[in-house]
Amino acid sequence: MFKKEYLAAYIKWGIIAAIVFCIPMIMFVKSAEFSSTYLLYIGNVLFLVAIAIYMLSFNKKKGENASTQTMNAAGHIATFFGIIISCIVAAIVLSVFMPGETILQDAPAQTGNGDTHGLVFMVFMNAIIGNLVGGSFVSIILPYTARKNQTKDKKSEVLNN
Repeated sequence: MFKKEYLAAYIKWGIIAAIVFCIPMIMFVKSAEFSSTYLLYIGNVLFLVAIAIYMLSFNKKKGENASTQTMNAAGHIATFFGIIISCIVAAIVLSVFMPGETILQDAPAQTGNGDTHGLVFMVFMNAIIGNLVGGSFVSIILPYTARKNQTKDKKSEVLNN
């Protein structure tokens, strides 16, 4: 399923998407305030933009007529790698910036009453669910709009291998 020539690009763009997600996530973890939750969503939007840029560059390499199935698969694979790397970085960031009893300040009662009041849960759910939704959204929408020739679709490279 993975061609060697594409695997490096999937991993590279997964790392780029994870980095742009992790910058606001680190700021959120350092502040540890519930009112700064918007930073996590900014990270999800930046992740979405990075995947969109990857898909547009992928389409451009294919002469702006890449198969919609190929682009869809490429976007989802890069999203998958980005989510894995985001979770690894989130675990490292939480262990570095949260040694001991760091709690989420001014958190509502619904966030839980554990040691962190939902801080770890919010970070990992945004890294997984938020990035999955953003990456999948752009991976589904963009292949149908970015093609130059909208009249017919050539066979997918993913299905042929």
